Amino acid sequence: MRERLFVHLCGLPQIVEGWNRPEDADSLPSQFAQSLTKEDGYFQRVLSKTLHEFDVHIILRQVVIIFHSQISEAFSHLDISTPQARNRLQRDVQHILACIRSLPCDDMRSGTPNWGQLDELLVQRFGPESGE
Repeated sequence: MRERLFVHLCGLPQIVEGWNRPEDADSLPSQFAQSLTKEDGYFQRVLSKTLHEFDVHIILRQVVIIFHSQISEAFSHLDISTPQARNRLQRDVQHILACIRSLPCDDMRSGTPNWGQLDELLVQRFGPESGE
């Protein structure tokens, strides 16, 4: 998943260029967020069919850590200067966090499943109510 994430992150700058255009009526997450979460769901299904639940949880915990660190790092370096870009970034972060929170890896240290750096980025950029 680390390599797949890297592939998606390489295409992120081209996607972000379009974020300053007027918003689409459908308000969907970007292709980056949709593709990444789709692949993550597929990865989880494959692991669940072939490994013991305990092993799946350990592997997915590592995926959560990698996603939080790499995606928050990439998003923190984006030039987000328009309201449209801010909305799209927030939409993508929330979409990715929904995926991360759904992963079965038994991490409830903060009260929020799989909480991490991406949650912190969401709160820093958009306020505490954005993470609810």
